[in-house]
Amino acid sequence: MRRMLHHGGSGCKLLVLCAALACAPAALAAPSYGDDTPPPEVQAALALLEPQRPGVIDMYALIIAGDGDEDVFRKEANAVRRVLDDRLGTSGRSLMLINRRSLPRPEATLKSIGYALRSVAKRMDPAEDILFVHLTSHGGSNHVLLLRHPALELYGLDPKYLRALLDQTNVRHRVVVVSACYSGGFIAPLATAETLILTAASLGRRSYGCGSDSEITEFSKALYLKALRQTRSLRTAGSLAIEIVHNDERAARLEHSYPQLRSGSAIEDKLRVMERQLASP
Repeated sequence: MRRMLHHGGSGCKLLVLCAALACAPAALAAPSYGDDTPPPEVQAALALLEPQRPGVIDMYALIIAGDGDEDVFRKEANAVRRVLDDRLGTSGRSLMLINRRSLPRPEATLKSIGYALRSVAKRMDPAEDILFVHLTSHGGSNHVLLLRHPALELYGLDPKYLRALLDQTNVRHRVVVVSACYSGGFIAPLATAETLILTAASLGRRSYGCGSDSEITEFSKALYLKALRQTRSLRTAGSLAIEIVHNDERAARLEHSYPQLRSGSAIEDKLRVMERQLASP
């Protein structure tokens, strides 16, 4: 197996960045470092999202790649979207926010993430549909996800802030996947009976797969490219992905990342109904 890099990337440098630049404010109001709205391309994509279908459980997906300094996160976002569109029926109802060095301004900021979540929610039936959020970036031991772009210094995204943004949407049923080091810190703040949460690592462990040579992080590879190819059940796919990661790390003699899965009974019931829909002609 090829050498796998820590998802924490540049190690101590990341922790310094998180501490100095990336900690989200305690209040919900985001800092005023720019426009509230995403770039025009993202706004145009939001406008094209298909409306929900009454009587059908529609899944809407928002995929966020936070660190624009490494292409792996952009590549992962594109791969995740393809799999979700193909396997979980999000085609026409998926959107990406990707920070890229080649763009003049960032797409993924605290404000744009909030704007996108609210905009997606307006297309949804908040009681019937499911909101899927995938986040990929570097994560610090303080459980803050790095948002980085060369044009601006950005605050990072912490679990409590994300929970507040999700609660603002009034969407009840949620699936959140966090592919980052120390991402288990998102479990407790996001947990509800109507939420399924998957993280690439426990709250005290690093995950693997970032770096310029990677196409996708190791946990996301296991979840999207392997497990979800075998089943449309997110609960089953999550458990299978955890097993795959554990076996791969053991074979490579790496310190285990211990991916986490937490789900409530209400979201599992809702997902089972959606799975039956997907299986129907």
